[in-house]
Amino acid sequence: MTRKVLLAEIMHETNTFNRIATVKADFETRYWYEGRQAASALAGTNTEIAGFIEAAQTYDWSLEIPLAASASPSGPMAADDWDRVKQLILEPLQAGQQFDAVTLVLHGSMVTETTLDAEGDLLREVRALAGADTLIAVTLDMHANVSPAMIEAADMMMAYRTYPHVDQRERALHMARLMEGVFLGGRRPQLVMARMPMMDAANHGQTADGQPMPDLLKLADTLEGRDGIMCASIQIGFPWSDVPDIGPNVVVTATDDRQGRAVAAELMQGVWQSRHDTQLEFATPAEAMALAKRGKVGDKPLVLADFADNPAGGAYGDSPNLLRAMIADGLERAAFATISDPASVELAATAGIGAKVQLSLGGKGAPDLTPPLEVEAEVINVADGEFICAGPMWQGVTFSMGATAVVRIGGIEVIVSSVPTAVMDLNVFRSVGINPQEMATIGLKSRNHFKAAYGPIARETLLVDAGGIASMRLQELTYRTIPRPIWPLENSAFVKDLLTMQP
Repeated sequence: MTRKVLLAEIMHETNTFNRIATVKADFETRYWYEGRQAASALAGTNTEIAGFIEAAQTYDWSLEIPLAASASPSGPMAADDWDRVKQLILEPLQAGQQFDAVTLVLHGSMVTETTLDAEGDLLREVRALAGADTLIAVTLDMHANVSPAMIEAADMMMAYRTYPHVDQRERALHMARLMEGVFLGGRRPQLVMARMPMMDAANHGQTADGQPMPDLLKLADTLEGRDGIMCASIQIGFPWSDVPDIGPNVVVTATDDRQGRAVAAELMQGVWQSRHDTQLEFATPAEAMALAKRGKVGDKPLVLADFADNPAGGAYGDSPNLLRAMIADGLERAAFATISDPASVELAATAGIGAKVQLSLGGKGAPDLTPPLEVEAEVINVADGEFICAGPMWQGVTFSMGATAVVRIGGIEVIVSSVPTAVMDLNVFRSVGINPQEMATIGLKSRNHFKAAYGPIARETLLVDAGGIASMRLQELTYRTIPRPIWPLENSAFVKDLLTMQP
């Protein structure tokens, strides 16, 4: 029997401290596909949409995909564009089409100009239109701030289990297997959530050996073996979003409510304990330069991650602070990606390759934290900024840095982009003529995603806090909406035995 499944994606992680609204054009630098475009563009890639397309072929599902859209993390989404997203996704339901399931690919930490809980609002409308009998399944990013409204509206929920996130397609296939089991007569599941008053956990969810997250995931595997438990999903949350439902949470998809609550509580206690292993202090630029100077000729590159200004954390991606330190210390055979600065790109492109230009580089988003860098630079390349990800993360997907220039400052080649760009893929450098493996030092905007591609080529990686709105100095941000008290902003003793659970 052919099942009809409505599949849609709207993926955005929102840093509410970013003052620049996110619009449709920002999605287009990653992807925004409507209708048949989605299947043709994303089939065969490492994305959830590709996984569900493959599953539909396996299980003889008939898919309708009105929208597949993903943007780099940034500020709240503009109200008009959010209305457009909802219209596209809801239109088949509003037209009276009947579906056996609605499957939504969401981030789980999306905020718009009109709502602090975009995914909850969307799911509520989907449920109202689809009816109580329609199965609603949701896949999430590991860093989702899950809300009670999301739990109430959906039947099944599952997040990534890798960070860097390289299992998008795999998780979609897993969700599809569970959905097919329900279609074939399995008991209808429900969701149970547990959370505690905390803003981060498990070292932000890193899944490398030696981190706390792999042990928590092994516990989740064990608990999923209990009768009545279909999926036990750990979401670490996104701390740079000033929303009531901030922070780590556990969501259990269960056919047995009592077992579901017990599993959620047990897993959440483990997540709570992992706060002791959550890194809150990071290297300074001076410490990073000392490490760079210890490199020897022939070494693999040292990779310095400028994470406090990481666009994948919703930061502006225009801080020159780490680059400033690299220049001051006279690093040679070095590269840096990226500084987001459209005006500097235009100046460089107008001057042309080989020209010397005076730049006021970066520092426009948060000049008090990350002031511009006044510098003379040589233009060595200009490009359109498009590249296809080599992977493993986002393998096969085309991204864009916007109009891009490469400038040389002393011994450092710097990629200046028009679009804030988190560096997750080696092709960021290769696409503009830089071989990262030939460098002694690489500075890049990222926190953990870069490790999937850059870890294998690095002699060492180091997270550097050079200032920015994605810093773990959370006490320096002005939160107005999050629940208080909360760890780590307040002493953790006050919540020693607390556990808040929502149906």
